[in-house]
Amino acid sequence: MSKKQDQKQGAERKKCPGCGARVDASDRFCRQCGVPLTAGTKANGGMRGLIGLRGFGLAIVALAVFYAVLQYGGGSAESDQVPAQRITISEIGSGSPSTSPSPRMAADQLFNQALSAYEGGDSAGARQFIPMALTAYRGLADLDLDGRYHVALLELAANQPRAALAQADTMLAQVPNHLFGLLVAASAHDLLGQSDRAADYYQAFLGAYTPDVAASRQEYLDHGRMLPARQQTAIEYLRATGRNP
Repeated sequence: MSKKQDQKQGAERKKCPGCGARVDASDRFCRQCGVPLTAGTKANGGMRGLIGLRGFGLAIVALAVFYAVLQYGGGSAESDQVPAQRITISEIGSGSPSTSPSPRMAADQLFNQALSAYEGGDSAGARQFIPMALTAYRGLADLDLDGRYHVALLELAANQPRAALAQADTMLAQVPNHLFGLLVAASAHDLLGQSDRAADYYQAFLGAYTPDVAASRQEYLDHGRMLPARQQTAIEYLRATGRNP
């Protein structure tokens, strides 16, 4: 056997220092694990390709977030304020029925995300979704009483009691003594530090509670689990302010 043939066989028996796989003398990288076999050679380009795919995926996610912000807007500076006082998740209910048109369904989904984040103490999520939900509702051609109640809750969560009062006034103009309108007005005046006005609306809420619940309005059915709890809240508030419920 010639010296040249012996060198060739020795090269064929060469092993990868990384995984021990057999490699050829002409190989610059291990075909099994990608470890460089010659000095000055960088890591296998296969990994760089994987990193490129990851970068592409991150770019897609970033674009999705960008278009979501364009679609729903960033909200006002006042909307980004999330107060310490919380509106409990029990006040939210299930929202509108599944027969709602697509834009309304999208608004209701954002509402649920916003209030869930707010009630759960996720201030970053609340700051993100509250303005988006408000923008979605304001983009609708018309709002029913349930939709206005959703908007009012979002305004209260964003620490905008006067905007919530505007929704309450509209609701009560359409249906005097509407329970949701009275509740929103009471909560808004309480946030404004006007306890006497808040007590007036809670008193009106209790007076209208039994006959208005009997009306079985659709929005009452959608938020039915909330009303008994809010009745108790009204009673306790009036007692705390020295009034008889």
